[in-house]
Amino acid sequence: MRSLAANGMDVASLLAPAESTDDDHWAPVDLEAVLSGIDTSPDPAFLRRNDGAALLYPGLIHMFYGESESGKSWVALHAVASVLVDGGSAVYVDLESDASTVVGRLFALNVPADALRARFTYVRPDTSPDRSPAFQRLLSTSYDLAVIDGSSDAYALFGLNQNDAVDVSLFMRRLPRPLAERCGAAVVLIDHVPKTTAGSRFAQGSQNKLSAVTGAAYLVEPLDALGAGKRGVLAVRVTKDRPGKVRAVSGLYRKSDRTQVAASIVIDSSGDGTVFDVLAPKESEEVSRSDEFENLQNAIIRYLDVYPGASTTAIRDNVRGSAAKVGSALTALAEVGRVRVEAKKGKGGGFRHFVADPGDPALSDGPGIFADE
Repeated sequence: MRSLAANGMDVASLLAPAESTDDDHWAPVDLEAVLSGIDTSPDPAFLRRNDGAALLYPGLIHMFYGESESGKSWVALHAVASVLVDGGSAVYVDLESDASTVVGRLFALNVPADALRARFTYVRPDTSPDRSPAFQRLLSTSYDLAVIDGSSDAYALFGLNQNDAVDVSLFMRRLPRPLAERCGAAVVLIDHVPKTTAGSRFAQGSQNKLSAVTGAAYLVEPLDALGAGKRGVLAVRVTKDRPGKVRAVSGLYRKSDRTQVAASIVIDSSGDGTVFDVLAPKESEEVSRSDEFENLQNAIIRYLDVYPGASTTAIRDNVRGSAAKVGSALTALAEVGRVRVEAKKGKGGGFRHFVADPGDPALSDGPGIFADE
């Protein structure tokens, strides 16, 4: 899809506010508070860990992204549930699921029906909100939290291309920013990572998506698989934190993708109901995970030395470890240039992987690397 700007459409009209106001945003900003050294940035207030620290800033834009079925929507719904149980309000713009699934999960998270009736707004749009009276009413309502589930489809509602930097800016001005600035909500965009092995530190589409985040962006990685009747574990890793208050209370820095664990989340549905725990990262656990991740990367390097040109599927099937962890380690290697990725030619597509440096230190003797060893 070509961008609207490229098609000669009136970009200026799209940038106009969804509803006129008396405020003149071109008036000089009063800088006295900043000049006086006062911290004017908000403190995180929602999605609290067991130690009291929170991950979402009121009035700012956030992003949760990861692979399919990584638990992104569960994390967002837990944030919604916590807000509603505490007496706050939330709006859920759903382009991925349906009302029955969303409400069913909120019930599983112990949200009372009365709270949903009184303080939860659910919308499932299939057309652009421009000139929609219902959309204008939504923007005139105060919310503590706003979730946009299905970022790619949300762009399509406006006829915008998520791969185009200008269109990303237009989209942010049409939906997330009004929800943050006019409704006062902590806005959460739920997005996917690319299906290629390179670049999963960023959400699918233009990397300008990350630039448009005014709060924090989080990569959601499954450590133990989620599922009905199972106990799953997620790592929520902060990839961007503009105010800087989440990184200050996050775990150790992972050099391979420049992220920190902001929380470990346990979703346990092995008993009655669903138990959801948001845990603060512990240094000892983070060191262990960092070592495990480095060992997995080294194993991939040694495998590719034996099988140059291996596909993503072959690497995941033959390097010891869960498919999700092997995939994350492979992505990190591609990002830092230790693995060279080439697109396959011909039908079927896909990618081939090679060790970028024959002198990579991982090629020294190490533990067994293949799944059947």
